[in-house]
Amino acid sequence: MKGLEVSCLQLGLERQRRPVLSEISCVFKPFELTAVVGPNGAGKSSLLQALAGVLAPSAGHIELDGQPAERISPAQMARLCAYLPQAETPAWSLRAADLVALGLLPWGRPKDRERRVSAALQLVDAQQLAERPVTRLSGGELRRVQLARLLVGEAPLLIADEPTAALDIRHQLQLMHTFRRQADAGKTVVLALHDLPMAARFCDRILLLEQGRLVAQGTPEDVFTPALIGDVYGVTCEFRWRDGVADFVPLDLL
Repeated sequence: MKGLEVSCLQLGLERQRRPVLSEISCVFKPFELTAVVGPNGAGKSSLLQALAGVLAPSAGHIELDGQPAERISPAQMARLCAYLPQAETPAWSLRAADLVALGLLPWGRPKDRERRVSAALQLVDAQQLAERPVTRLSGGELRRVQLARLLVGEAPLLIADEPTAALDIRHQLQLMHTFRRQADAGKTVVLALHDLPMAARFCDRILLLEQGRLVAQGTPEDVFTPALIGDVYGVTCEFRWRDGVADFVPLDLL
């Protein structure tokens, strides 16, 4: 399924009467992998929750392919957008395969359910966990199963908050390659990331947030500059190309 063009127009958001996003204007497009980056408390999770319809904006609005998000029913939104929050603890002891299958609920019970669940688990190198209770998985194993649930459906918009957290380096790389392929196939993919080198290597676009405001947006080369990263993170850095691959290197504290 083709991805969605998602537009944020002067988006504002409050949580417990405190502003957490202010005047955010940006566009997320099909065939693009976008990273939302910024220090702790910058508003990354809040922006992703607003995009996924979990939180309602307090100002401005969001459009999906030109349709105002507030006019989209929850059932339709579940088919358009697959969302993985930053932290999620299973409430009961499902088999891992059954947890993944929950990602197919917006489409009923597809006849090829088992094949799709197996394929999604394979994408995250977790097929060997299919019969294990999710309450007996390690943090990294559980995260991979949750990512399989994100990927199992047909949603054209994929949103994941710190998807590489708790994963070892092999599975981080494998997951970023998977998201890259999802974007290359036409989906719109939006990730909140703390790993700036991963964002530089795999993502088409970067949104840099600070204290709820959009400081910069553009390609990794545009955004990961010594001036911008120094101002927002308080570190020195280098951005370079190594054998055609983007390489971001944090160096030291300012």
